[in-house]
Amino acid sequence: MVRYILNKKRRALVILVLLAFFALPFSGSTPAVAAASACISGSKSPKKYVASVCIAAPANGSVLKTDTTIIATVTVTGKDPGIQHVAFYLNGTPVLEDFNAPYSFTLPISKWVDGAYTLTAEALMRDQYTTPLASIGLTFSTGTTTPPVNSNHFTPTSGTQPAAGQPLTVAVVGDGSGGDPTENAVVNLISSWNPNLLLYLGDIYERGTTAEFYNWYAPGFLYGRFKSITDPTVGNHEYLSGTDAAYVDYWNNVPNYYSFNAGGWHFISLNSNGKYVPNTPTSPQYKWLQQDLASNSLTCVAVYYHHPYLSIGKEGGTAALVNFWKLMAQYHVTLVLNGHDHEYQRWKPLGANGKVNPAGITEIITGTGGHSITPFVRANKRVAVKYSAGTATYGATRLQLFPSSANFMFETTAGVVIDSGTIPCK
Repeated sequence: MVRYILNKKRRALVILVLLAFFALPFSGSTPAVAAASACISGSKSPKKYVASVCIAAPANGSVLKTDTTIIATVTVTGKDPGIQHVAFYLNGTPVLEDFNAPYSFTLPISKWVDGAYTLTAEALMRDQYTTPLASIGLTFSTGTTTPPVNSNHFTPTSGTQPAAGQPLTVAVVGDGSGGDPTENAVVNLISSWNPNLLLYLGDIYERGTTAEFYNWYAPGFLYGRFKSITDPTVGNHEYLSGTDAAYVDYWNNVPNYYSFNAGGWHFISLNSNGKYVPNTPTSPQYKWLQQDLASNSLTCVAVYYHHPYLSIGKEGGTAALVNFWKLMAQYHVTLVLNGHDHEYQRWKPLGANGKVNPAGITEIITGTGGHSITPFVRANKRVAVKYSAGTATYGATRLQLFPSSANFMFETTAGVVIDSGTIPCK
């Protein structure tokens, strides 16, 4: 199946054309009914403003046989508080949240069983008012009679081979996949490095749904440009619908935790969502990690997962991950790479007890992939470098791997190198 996703500039042109098209009368249709269901208005403060949400395409009552572009518009009369996002639902189940106008996306209808569906859309305004739901009826008719099943098998990639005599270049970033222009800037930055491997540290916005993966992480589009050289780990947003099924499906049945070797290093991806995949010393994940570390023969080890054990950011650290930290310190893990907090942090090497130790683990947080930047809310003398200063802070971490060390660098989309150095393997 060929997937075609419009970029934002093209979408803007498409919206103008389609809005003009759908303004024309349709023979044999009932425009009054369609308009009443497809457009709705409301406001938190009617005297100040009124927001109107319309599903502009497809038309109410459409029969869809192929992947279809969904378009919604939001118009505001009066003092506009701003639009945070537009959320779309199918039969009341979240489908996608779009944070940037024009509000349009491709609905991969073959992922659903044929039948009648109700598509709704609402806008969340920046004063925290949510509009009523605009609504249309649709019929899916692709010949899909049972829920699609992905029978593929996930295999970690070791990335591409660097040029002779050159180190493996690894891009590290998370918290970016949501269709934002700032995300595209980070993707372009990473592309300029010509990386051999990318570690995506989790979070597909807003809920990690099938449609969000299809649109914000589609092959050849945004972070999907690096899909063939990416080894992912799951974030918390992939679970906001109650399950990480879309993440597992997109990555061809990726396991909760796995390991691989690349560039003379041993890499381990873990699931830090303890509510869904426990990380206690008696859990299967902990026992697997212990066995994997014990059987590893390489000196340099990098472990990556979404939630940081320690953080001075808005999200804060995850104390329950202390079990992982102590185990990793016991086996002399070199690097721990995390996202979740939307800033850059590099901590001094720390031992199993959390105290500064030159022979300990270096934790680097790179949650600057393009979705948002958040401030620091606390201080800690164990932090070597921290950076959170607005839109210029979006960026990624670049690693250059050698048999006994790693060169690291955090670069912003403005081309500023905030942090760099060398970390020796223990």
